[in-house]
Amino acid sequence: MASLAQPKTQRATVAWGPDLNERETGEFNRVFSQSADAVYMILNRKKELLVQKMNGALQSQYSKVLSLEWDKKDLELEDLTLVGDRILAFASFHDKKEHQRTLCMRTFGESNMSPEGSWTKLVQFDSRKASSGSFGVEVSPNRKHVLVYINLPYEKDAPEKFKLHVFSASMTPEWDREITLPYTDKEFRFEDYRVDNKGDALLIGVKYAEKREAREKKRAGKSHYDYHILTYSGSGSDQDHTIKAGDRFLQDLTLSLDTGNAEILCGGFYGVKGESKVRGAFFLSLDPVTKAVKHESYKAFTDDFITQYMTAKEESKAKKKAERKDEELELYEYELSDIVRRDDGGAVLVGEQVYTYTTTTCYTTQGGGQQCTTTFHYIYNDIIVVNIDPKGDIQWATTIPKRQHTANDGGFFSSYGLAVKGSNLYFVYNDNGENLFLSAGDKFKRTDFQGKSSIVTLATVSIDGHVTREALFDPEKRDLILRPKSCRQLEDDRMFLYATRKKDYKFGMVSFL
Repeated sequence: MASLAQPKTQRATVAWGPDLNERETGEFNRVFSQSADAVYMILNRKKELLVQKMNGALQSQYSKVLSLEWDKKDLELEDLTLVGDRILAFASFHDKKEHQRTLCMRTFGESNMSPEGSWTKLVQFDSRKASSGSFGVEVSPNRKHVLVYINLPYEKDAPEKFKLHVFSASMTPEWDREITLPYTDKEFRFEDYRVDNKGDALLIGVKYAEKREAREKKRAGKSHYDYHILTYSGSGSDQDHTIKAGDRFLQDLTLSLDTGNAEILCGGFYGVKGESKVRGAFFLSLDPVTKAVKHESYKAFTDDFITQYMTAKEESKAKKKAERKDEELELYEYELSDIVRRDDGGAVLVGEQVYTYTTTTCYTTQGGGQQCTTTFHYIYNDIIVVNIDPKGDIQWATTIPKRQHTANDGGFFSSYGLAVKGSNLYFVYNDNGENLFLSAGDKFKRTDFQGKSSIVTLATVSIDGHVTREALFDPEKRDLILRPKSCRQLEDDRMFLYATRKKDYKFGMVSFL
C-alpha cells in the first residue's frame, strides 16, 4: 500500500491540560482504567501511591493516597480496576512464619475514591518464598465477572498446577477450583488468562514436545510445540483445544472477547523455519459456547511486503541469505498487540516488531582490575496491520514504518497508541521527523527521543489499507515526548495522551476529525 507524508495533520486536534510537576503533583505511573469521559491513573509521590481520576476536560476530579497497610502488614499493590461504580484494589503480602502468600481486596467509590470498608483477605496459597507463585486479576468484557488466578509455586518434575477464583461484579464468590494439568512445568507455558461473559475461564498456553521428539522435529524443520486454549467453568465442563497448524510455527496467539455473545476471535503470526521468524498471519474464530474452532485462515506475506521498507542493500542481503539457506524470506520477532473488531463482523490484527538484546563493555581499571557494564537495548520497529473480512479470511496487510531503539529505560517511550473511529485506525508514536518524508526503499532513521528532530507522528490506516503519516503536534510542541503505551481511547472516541518535558509533564486529549 502507498504511504504518504504531510508535515502537520488536519485529521485531528489536540487539547492540552496545564504543565504539571512531578515533585508537586506526583510522578505519573500508569493508566489502569478508562470510561466514557474519564481516565483513572496511578501516581507516585515520594513514598505515597496516589489514585487520580481525570475527566475529559483534563481536570483532576481527585488525587487520593491509597494506603497499602493492613493489620500492621505492608501490602504490595497487585492491580487496580474499575468495575461499575466501584474501584477494586488488590494487594498482597507474604507471611514468612506461616509460609503463606495472601491476596487482599478493598473497594472504593468511583466518584470520589471513598473507601467502602477496610482491606479484606480474598485468597491465599502456600509459598516458602515471597517471589514464588503469583496472583493475577482479569475482568470479563461485560464487567459482570472477575477472575482471580494463582500461578502456584514451581515444583520440579511435577504437573503444572494453578487455582481459579471467579467472583461477581460485587465480588461475591461464584466458583473456585484448583486445576492440575497432565503436563509438567517444563513442557507447558501459560501465556494469558481471560474470563468470558458467562464467568468461564479461558487460558492460552503452549505445550512443548518431549526432549527426544522436540529434537527430531527441530532437525526436520518442523514445529515442536502446539498452542492450547483451555476452558474451565464452575460446573466442571473443562475443554482443552489444540490449535493444529501443520508445520507452521505459530506465535503470539491472542484472544478477543466481545461484550455480547459474538464469536471468540484469535489471531497471531506464523513462521516456516522457527518460532521467532514471521512469514504470514493466521486468524481463527471460535464458538462462544463450545470454544471449538469454526473457521481458520492463513495468509503468507509476499516477498515484496517483507522487503518493502528495506533499503536496496538490506533487501539484497536478505534475499542472498535466504537463497544460501534455501529458505523463504521472513520477518523477525513480531508480537500481536491488538485485535480490533469491525462492525461488519470482520477484524483487524495489529502487530509490532519487538525484541531486546544486551551488550557488555569491559575495561581495565587503574588498579589493573576489570570492570564491566551491561546495557539493555529495547527495539520497537515497524507496525503490521492485517485486515480480516467478515467471512474470516485475510484480505490485505500493510506496514507502518518506524525505528525505535532505546537503552536501559524499559522502552517506556517506544511502541504506539491506537484509536479507532469509523473505518480508520489511528496510531500515535514518537519518531524522527526526517522519516515523515521517506518512503519504501529509503533508509529510515532511528528515533531521537530527546533531540530537535523528535516528533510525535500520527499514522492513519484507511479501510483499504492506505497509510498516511503526519506530524500530530505543532512545531512548538516538539519538545514533548509521548509515552504511547499510556495512551487510551475513551468511549467517545477521543484519545488520552501523556507526554513529558524534562521533569514536567502534561496530559492531552486528541479529537479525530
